[in-house]
Parts: sequence; C-alpha cells; structure tokens
Amino acid sequence: MSAGVRVPGRFCSVRNEVLTESLGFEWEGLSLIGDLCIPDSGGQHPVVVMIQGSGPADRTGNGYFPPIRDAFLARGIATFAFDKPGCGESDGCWRDYALESRADQVVTAIETVREQDIIDGGLVGLWRQSQGGWLVQMPASRLPDLRFAIANSGPSISLPDQDLYGCEHSMRAQGPKEAEIEKALHFVFEIHEAPRDDIDYNTFNDQLFSPARTESWYGYMTIDDAQDWQLICSFVNEQYEPVEALRRIRRSFLAVYGGRDVLVPAWQCASESGQALQQAINPDATIVVFPDGDHRIRKAGTLEFADGYVDLLATWTAHRTSSSPQTTR
Repeated sequence: MSAGVRVPGRFCSVRNEVLTESLGFEWEGLSLIGDLCIPDSGGQHPVVVMIQGSGPADRTGNGYFPPIRDAFLARGIATFAFDKPGCGESDGCWRDYALESRADQVVTAIETVREQDIIDGGLVGLWRQSQGGWLVQMPASRLPDLRFAIANSGPSISLPDQDLYGCEHSMRAQGPKEAEIEKALHFVFEIHEAPRDDIDYNTFNDQLFSPARTESWYGYMTIDDAQDWQLICSFVNEQYEPVEALRRIRRSFLAVYGGRDVLVPAWQCASESGQALQQAINPDATIVVFPDGDHRIRKAGTLEFADGYVDLLATWTAHRTSSSPQTTR
C-alpha cells in the first residue's frame, strides 16, 4: 500500500462550487483511480467513501452516485469513490476480487483519503448499497477509528441465502409458473454447492450450466466462463456471516432498506441488523425502512428516490460529523 497520488492531467476541476480532484492509490500492484469531491468552503472536511455493489462499476456507480454525492456535498461533506478494477481508469479486472479483497481495497481507500490535507482524518465514514452493504459491515467491524458507516440494502443474510431470495422474488415479480421458480432455485442452490465439492469449471459447465442456458427461467445468475466461476467460488468459500460482523460494530451506523426490495428481505434484514447492533451495545445505531422503496431505495418502477431518503443520508451524516469525535465507539 502507498500514499494517494494525484493523477497527472486530471488534477482538479471546479463545478458549482465543488472541487473535484482525481486521486489514485496503489493496491496489490494495481492503480485504482477515483474522484475526491470537496465542498469549496475552506478548511478541512469530513468525507464519505462511496462503495459500489456487485458487477462492473465506475466511480459514479454507473450513474447512481451523483444525486447522493451532491446531497453530501451540500452539507459540507466531501466524497470519494474509485473505479473498480478494470473499470474507468483503474487497472485489473473486477471479477478477480470477492468480498475480502474488495474490503481490503476499501480500507486502503480510507487510508488514502485520510492522508489528504483537505480532509479531517477523524471524520471519515462509508456509504454503500447492496453487496457494498457487506463491504460497509466488514471495515466498520474492523476499524476502530472509522467515524460512521451507512449500509444501503445491506443484507443480514449470507450470500447463498441472498441469491436464493433474490432469484425467487425477482421471478415472482415477473409472474412465471411455480415449476419454473423451483427449477431456478435448484440451479442457484447447485451453483453454491459446487464450490464446496471442489467441482471444476468444465465439469460444472457440462453438467449444470450448459443445460440451464436453454431454460425459460435462466438469467438470474450467469456464469460465462471460468473467471466468472472462480469469482463465485471465492464468494462461497469465504463464508462471510453478516450478523457476526454487525455484532462487532460500535461506531455510528445507519442501515437503510426498501420495503419493496425483491433482492433482499428488507424487513427481516432490518430486524436482524437491529438485533445484532443491539448485541454489540452500539450506542448510535439507526435502522430505517422506506416502505415504497426498491433495492436502490427508489420508488418502484421509477428513477425517483423514496421521499426523504436522500435528505436522511445527508442529515444523519452531517449530525455525526459536526461534533467532536466520539470516544465510546
């Protein structure tokens, strides 16, 4: 790991009284590049490190981040987000890294941002949704000096259970026959069992995946080649348990869910996350469910965020970064 480096040729721009500086860092031989956005109000600023969910994504979360980023900036809070490996200007390939490696990238990003003169190193936190919710839980449970963390649609259930839930409820929303749902669920189950049995890609492809491609229910999980298969194996073999991580989090923590989420059991996860944080004796935990929100806390079928969601993020974070550092975390 090394200190952050300004990227030649993209040093700084100014937009609507916001300074945007291209900032990179080294991780495991890769150069990962992102944008540090800073309110043009002088002095040092708190900062939110924004983390993407699953799949390929650039520093904007493929367009999802900007309105959330702008809400933070309007409250005097800086943001940093970097291109996933192989996306945008970053080296590598995102398919090479499961949760543990991605969490390590996030920790390095936090260290990099904390070193910047414009940033108050004691007021650094995390935000992300979906798979990135797991990536919020992991550093939040391991870094005692992290000021706050926000998990958006962060599952309290394991990766295999989340895939089974997402497959079933995504299909139910489309209205297929029960027999098709059962076949799809069996397929997803077999995908997660195969790595435990050490089945190689060619065998897996011949016995399970090739036949599935011709089925009408195929599509929730796609594995195109051996690299995709290796990523699935890494996720499964890590056996990450979200509740165990949540039970260790004692810094300010906000968990947000959408009641109409078909990928994550929102009400179950809200309850389990709350119980785990209570077991952690967390002095500042907040759980919120927006009943009309989907997986991205948008009103179902639209690109409009649930009423009050973006303001909640900004207000909650501003409150946790406007006072002196807390010592009970």
